[in-house]
Amino acid sequence: MSTNLSPENEQFIASEFQAGLYNSRGELIDEAIRLLKRRRELQRDIEAGINSSPSIPGDEVFECLETRAQEIAERDRQ
Repeated sequence: MSTNLSPENEQFIASEFQAGLYNSRGELIDEAIRLLKRRRELQRDIEAGINSSPSIPGDEVFECLETRAQEIAERDRQ
């Protein structure tokens, strides 16, 4: 497989080899693909989470947390 990479990416690959992090171009490409696949999985998980239930506005969440924290603090003082 032939690839045309930018000079910046070629330089990055060279620095990875010099650092001893990868033994071959194929090994580096395999790792890059693994990371891209993982990123896509995470994006799907995030989207599924967002779509799974109605969202609650952040200010409501923080208000609830503050109220709960005050209740706990008051209980601990008693």
